[in-house]
Formats: sequence, C-alpha cells, structure tokens
Amino acid sequence: MRNKMNVSASLLVLLMGFSLVACGNSSPAAQPPTNNTGEQTPAPEQQPNDSAVIEAEGILTGWADPHTVEIRVKEVPMAFQVEENVQKSFDDIDDEDSVQFKYVERTIESGDNTTKQLVLTEIAKIEADEPNGSNAGDNVTSDRPKTTELEVTVEGMTEKRPAELAQGEGYSLYVFEPMAFDAEDDELTMKIDPDYKVEIEKLPSDFNLDALKMDAKEELSETGEVKELSKEELSKGPMKDARLYMMAQNNKKTQYFIVKELDGNGFIFHIDAPVGEPSEGFLPMAYVSLNSIMNEANMTK
Repeated sequence: MRNKMNVSASLLVLLMGFSLVACGNSSPAAQPPTNNTGEQTPAPEQQPNDSAVIEAEGILTGWADPHTVEIRVKEVPMAFQVEENVQKSFDDIDDEDSVQFKYVERTIESGDNTTKQLVLTEIAKIEADEPNGSNAGDNVTSDRPKTTELEVTVEGMTEKRPAELAQGEGYSLYVFEPMAFDAEDDELTMKIDPDYKVEIEKLPSDFNLDALKMDAKEELSETGEVKELSKEELSKGPMKDARLYMMAQNNKKTQYFIVKELDGNGFIFHIDAPVGEPSEGFLPMAYVSLNSIMNEANMTK
C-alpha cells in the first residue's frame, strides 16, 4: 500500500511540473500589423507596385467597361485602367480621336499570384496645329471648303468621314484624320506608322505613258514580280480611271505605281503598303484622298 501511494504522488508531481512549463512558454497568436487608428494594414506583398511613367500616343478605340478603356498603339489594342481622377479628361475625347497619354505598369502581388495592370495617369486629345499635320495648313488659298465629308469603305463598311483640305505644289486634296500630309515632300502617310505612305509626283503635260511603264517596272521589280492591272480589273476598283496601275509584292509589303489624270493634270502615286493591320484602312482612305486632288490653278471662281 505504501509503495503504491509513493508512485501516485510522484506521478502527480511530474504532471504539475509539465503544466507549469507549458504555461510559462505560452504566448498570444501573432496579429497582423495595425496603423495608428488600429485598423489592419495589408501585407506588403499585396500592395501595388507602380513602374516609371511611360508616355505614348495612339487612337482611342472606346470603353470596354466603366473603368477600362482601349487605345490602339501602333495598331495594337491595349487596355488601360482609368481611375476616377482621370475619367474627366475623356469629356472632350471621342472614339477614333488621336491621343497622347501617360501610364504606369502596376504590379499587384497576392501570395503566389502576380497581376499586372496598365493604369492611365494622364490623357489628352492631340489637336493638330495645321490640317492633318500638314506644314502647308495656313497656305491653303483654295475656294474649296476647308473641311468636308467623304465616303470611304473600310473592312466592308461604307461611311462618310470628315476630311480636311491640304495643299501641295500646285494642287490640293482632302485628308482623313488618321493621316498626315507633308507638303514639302508631297507625301501622304499614316500618323501612327509613316511607313504606310504615298509619294505624289506631278507630271508634265507631255508625259509619255510607255516611258512611265518602263519606269514602273524598274521601280517595282526590286519588291517582287510586277503585275499590271487590266482595264477590266481597274473598272472594279477605286482607281478605275487610272491610265496605268502596276504593283508588286513580297511577304513584307505591297508597292503600287499608279498614273492618273485628275482635273486635267497627270500624277504618279508611288504607294508603299507594308503587311499589317493598318493596310486595311490605309489604302481605302489613300485612294479617296488621291481621287480628291484638284489643280490649284482651276480652284478660283
């Protein structure tokens, strides 16, 4: 009996000792950090990290949702988050307007996941100082209206679009907003990519069409096999009255050599159309602009 009591007492002492050790090492559960107001702050890895401010230009496509806008930058659509303090900047900007803007690339980390957002910080409409970026804007002395609407078919849809008058050496033409005309070089280009271009060459009154055909073959052969459109093929296209329509292409671009008489004057249109999305709108708009050419001498009433 005595031995059993001693064993029980020893066990009791050991259990009490373990209990004291456990209580002495206990500590409260770790709590998330709080700010001065006592509110919990997010863990550092969940806070956004903004990159340096990037400046760019493009064409406003439209709104995807109330907080997301799409802008075409070099014909590549990009989605940007628009915070409330920037939304008022869109009051004077319409779809298809050229814009200049600033944005940051925001990285949001949450655990093992990383999300990137492009966030607009500033945006403004590009206001042309002169018609369509032309350096001849104030020199237009024509009696033609300075602005008009011309019909153009792009991607199967025909609509009227606004165009502004620009003046070259001895002639004027109408130019659509996505394009620019350089009067000094007699060159029509896409603002977003000047590799899409038309060089306008005015011909003397006694030009020789056979000689021009030989020039065209020599010029275009550097690009690829030269093809001349027949009168029947021309009759179905936008340059149906062309005196000569020759072209060549490769996997990078298509080149055209077009001779046409407009308003009693002969012109050569040297057209470069690289392979890419802008070519779908570039050629239709370029053809309409070229067909609008008038001789400056005949523009006074």
